[in-house]
Amino acid sequence: MNLRQLEAFRAVMMVGSVTGAAKMLNVSQPGVSRLIADLEYSIGFKLFIRRKGRLYPSLEGTNFFEELERTFVGIESLKKAAQEIKDLRRGHLRVVAMPAVCLDLVPVTIRKFSEKYPDIKITLEVQSSPRLVEWVAARHFDVGIGSLNLDQPGVEIGPSFRSHCVLVAPKGHPLEAKKTISPRDLENEPFISLAQHTLPALQIDQVFTKANVRRNIRIETQPSFSACSLVAQGIGVGLIDPMTAGFFRDKKIFIRPFKPHVPFDFRIIYPTETAHSRIADLFIEEARNHILSQSEIFAV
Repeated sequence: MNLRQLEAFRAVMMVGSVTGAAKMLNVSQPGVSRLIADLEYSIGFKLFIRRKGRLYPSLEGTNFFEELERTFVGIESLKKAAQEIKDLRRGHLRVVAMPAVCLDLVPVTIRKFSEKYPDIKITLEVQSSPRLVEWVAARHFDVGIGSLNLDQPGVEIGPSFRSHCVLVAPKGHPLEAKKTISPRDLENEPFISLAQHTLPALQIDQVFTKANVRRNIRIETQPSFSACSLVAQGIGVGLIDPMTAGFFRDKKIFIRPFKPHVPFDFRIIYPTETAHSRIADLFIEEARNHILSQSEIFAV
């Protein structure tokens, strides 16, 4: 028993003749008769009774057709679902990203993606980089965007980006008069530090250690938008990624370049040993294009 035989039987039941079924299926009348005969041989009972040159369904044939119709309804639903998936009118994309890119970069990317593919459902989770790597590696998410080292187990690295940390300080602070800030400018300044377990915090520490400059660390916090909020309250100054700083530009802070450069790298990742969905690939491309349109970010 195969699908072609079932289609021939269904067509005869629907139109009432082998001739009509042949036209419906675009095959010859003998071809339809042969398919019906092969199906009857396969299932072990007659589907039709011939009387005065016409076919009439047997009782067994009628019962079989009722069961077949229920199956074909499911097949039609599968065909519809397959077409919708092919046309990107059905699907679910799961994205997890670190806080720094979820203030503006990822929301804008999602808006642009959703305008092109409005029927795709999107789940966005905001997590720290170490946690999001775990979740992508476990295949709980299709795409991750975070700050991480290379060669993390369970994930593949996609497009990678770099920006440079900037100084954020309360408006009216004496440093506002300077165009560029150096480690020496921040000696003994009340400092809002990122949490020490993060990669940016370690890189910032190295810069000040190399310059032999001591900071007055008042508060340690994570994520970077928390540091920006504390700076806006006038508690101290801080070094953070330019995306978060730009989002807070109108929140009682000013922004200045910091040298030597402290890199703030982040990458798009996805699970290893799994086929990339078309939806994920299209989203990654949309994210890459939008991220690289930002003047303070470049590819690495």
